[in-house]
Amino acid sequence: MKKNLYRFFICSIMCVVVLLQCGCSALNFKYEYDKGVRAYNEKNYDEAIISFNNALNYKPDSYSALCLLGTSYAYKKDEKMAEKTFQDAIKLFPDEWNAYIFLGDLKKSQHDYELAVEYYETAVTLESMGGKEKMYYKRFLKELKNEQAMYNMQMEDRLKSAISQNSEIVNTYKKEEEKKPETIQNQTGDVILALDTKKWEKAVEQKDEKSKIVEYGLKGEDVKNFDWTQLITVQYFVITDNFKTTLDEYFKTHTGAIEAIAKNSNKPFEKKIITQRQNEILYEWKFDNAKESEIARIIYTPKGIYHIHCAKKGAFTNDEKVKYIDLLKTAILK
Repeated sequence: MKKNLYRFFICSIMCVVVLLQCGCSALNFKYEYDKGVRAYNEKNYDEAIISFNNALNYKPDSYSALCLLGTSYAYKKDEKMAEKTFQDAIKLFPDEWNAYIFLGDLKKSQHDYELAVEYYETAVTLESMGGKEKMYYKRFLKELKNEQAMYNMQMEDRLKSAISQNSEIVNTYKKEEEKKPETIQNQTGDVILALDTKKWEKAVEQKDEKSKIVEYGLKGEDVKNFDWTQLITVQYFVITDNFKTTLDEYFKTHTGAIEAIAKNSNKPFEKKIITQRQNEILYEWKFDNAKESEIARIIYTPKGIYHIHCAKKGAFTNDEKVKYIDLLKTAILK
């Protein structure tokens, strides 16, 4: 009898402790959440981020805390954390519409209209969205698609302008330049790029008698261990008796190798030549539904092949395309 009473007493204490802990967690969550909401309403987003993160420590599955945290990151222009937080909300609550709209807003601000439309359209199909909201976002989608068409036209004009400008590129080796053997003999394979040194740093450099490669990564990323989100690679291959190629042959061999990888892995691959001149090709490709993309320029000279790649894990926005094409077109070859 005494043993049973003792066990009952211990179990009762444990139940009380658990209830108290649950109650404290709930109170702590409410305190941090309310504190975050006040900071958010006062546009003090730094404090809001701290409070909402604290609240999520007590209740990781709070949909409203996740959405408000993501929005706070967005207002702070921390787009990477904003997107991650909204994606976390969608994983936990795939049938709730708010996070899809927030992601659509984020992608719209980045001019990534394709993804923005996808998120908005998904939100409209969900039963959790009310009738008034559905009507609003259906009208909004029509306006957004018109905006997308106008923006794409503007970007096409900018792309054409970027391509047509800086037509006199150093060492493109047109026919008239081939008459200057002293320039060709001094060719080193080096390339000068106008990179922002606050953002980019040289991560890899290798050289031998037949080739040279230099890789630039974003600061803080481990390029050597293939842990990168954006990468700029400069390659140079010396043309010798054992390695003779043309511009078209080199392009087909390079892109053909990637197409073979895509085919063997059953993943889609798209490529497009942006411009082609006698001695150079400017092109782009997308692999596995744009999970990895590249914009690159191949330049043929009688002494060697220059190949400059701008790669990204994900799809390039139109603004990024213009920026990288400008960079590629103004590269100085040595």
